[in-house]
Amino acid sequence: MDDDKHYFTILDALPDHIFVFSETGVYVDVFGGDENATGFDCKPFIGRTLHDIVPPEMADMFLSFVAKALAENMTQKVKYRFGETDMIELPADVPHPQEIWFEGTIKPLPLMFNSQRTVLWIAKNITQQHVLEQRLKVLSEVDELTKILNRRSITQELKDAIDEYHQFGRIFSLLMFDIDNFKRVNDTLGHPIGDEVIQYVVKLAKGELRGSDSIGRLGGEEFLIILRDSDITSALSVGEKIRQRIEMNVCSLDEYDVKVTISSGITEVSAQDIHSRHLIARADMAMYYSKEHGRNQTSLYRPELQYEDTERSRGSWLTAKSKP
Repeated sequence: MDDDKHYFTILDALPDHIFVFSETGVYVDVFGGDENATGFDCKPFIGRTLHDIVPPEMADMFLSFVAKALAENMTQKVKYRFGETDMIELPADVPHPQEIWFEGTIKPLPLMFNSQRTVLWIAKNITQQHVLEQRLKVLSEVDELTKILNRRSITQELKDAIDEYHQFGRIFSLLMFDIDNFKRVNDTLGHPIGDEVIQYVVKLAKGELRGSDSIGRLGGEEFLIILRDSDITSALSVGEKIRQRIEMNVCSLDEYDVKVTISSGITEVSAQDIHSRHLIARADMAMYYSKEHGRNQTSLYRPELQYEDTERSRGSWLTAKSKP
């Protein structure tokens, strides 16, 4: 076996596709890929360009990766996907994949093609790894019972919203609500029924939100909603819609019809807000004002609530120490 044929045989046996691209996106050579789960041979691409094979936006993105590798003379790692409509040139007998994810390793080569620099591009199929990562991401960010954001994730969203406000002036309001007398539901009907009631309330609340809003479960029967691009007046309107919708509906279960209400508190971001805990504390004060003044209502935060909250929370179990 001559040396060239020997090396080409080895390269073609590699499980991942290996491409040699010119800096203008010409397929200079193609090797391997038998086990890359794409189901077709890429060798017919040789001599053609990225713009011949994939949509213009994707071709431009790939060329930017090539240009970066050549400009920095360093190996680049990129992650990208092919969907059903991304491959222009698929053989007629090859089914279009729903979605395949790849990790591309792009390395500059000391070779020229028609006076152009070249790169080696190794395309590794990482679809299974990507799916697993996405599942783990969901598990780490989503509340298992309600499928909305968990406490950590909604708190992070709030921090991001505060950063957006300070950087770009994008206002938002924060709404906190709690299911009234929920302990009675759990104590009387049991926790499984309580869980169904929580799911029902979340479903109704989500129905009044926009795509730009975020809702998360702080814990138990307490929830947080970030209403982006909403001043406190707009937020009050949303809060009342949620409250009224829950009040007017009945959670119909197999053995019971359960009627619940919520108490809500709302505050708007201000220039003094640096930490998420400041907004959460204000929304919490307003929410407890609702609960202590009859429940089933929505209250706006105002500074005097801070004094009322301090007196309420101390009661007989907490005494402030005198400073020496």
